[in-house]
Amino acid sequence: MASDTSRVRVFTWVLAGLLGIAVGVVTALLATSVMADPMQTVPGHPEWRTKHATAAQHPNMYVRAFAARYGLLGLSTSEAKYCHTIADRQGRPLSTACDYEITGQGLPAQWWSLTLYATDGFLARNDDHANHIGTTNVVAGADGKWSIRIGKTRDGASNWLSTRNAGTQFVLTLRMYLPTQAVVDGQVPDLPAIQRMSCEAEHGS
Repeated sequence: MASDTSRVRVFTWVLAGLLGIAVGVVTALLATSVMADPMQTVPGHPEWRTKHATAAQHPNMYVRAFAARYGLLGLSTSEAKYCHTIADRQGRPLSTACDYEITGQGLPAQWWSLTLYATDGFLARNDDHANHIGTTNVVAGADGKWSIRIGKTRDGASNWLSTRNAGTQFVLTLRMYLPTQAVVDGQVPDLPAIQRMSCEAEHGS
């Protein structure tokens, strides 16, 4: 009888420990998820979110945890400006079932890049070689403006970000390195606009 009681006690402690670990992991993931990030909506650009402070400047545990998970907010504002979005201009979640067009022009920084991340927070697992685009490879018009197609296929677009094998939803992260002093001081740059063009359901697939 005593041995049975000991087994029950050990099992109870093991179960409690596993439950505690599970709750801790889930809580940490929720606290550092993209939906609960420490960034705020950019005025005039409702789809984009940003933060002037960095993880180093504000050692709040949630900000630092978010930075560790997503690699954002690490550099000072004078070195880099980060923005990201999980929605289009109308506030609808970015879905891999849809095609998008993102339009913009030269950004106020010495170098910029736009990267597409899959549902799991990593680069989409495909061989399209179209997970980021920026200063060095964007094709722009004579006026400096450019347009980027976002979808599973290029369809002849000069600029393309592939959503193939990116899960169900995706995230776009815009990085501006060595931004102008105006941006460092808080001026909102003219960020790219994200427009949903069509979705698979609209074509009956």
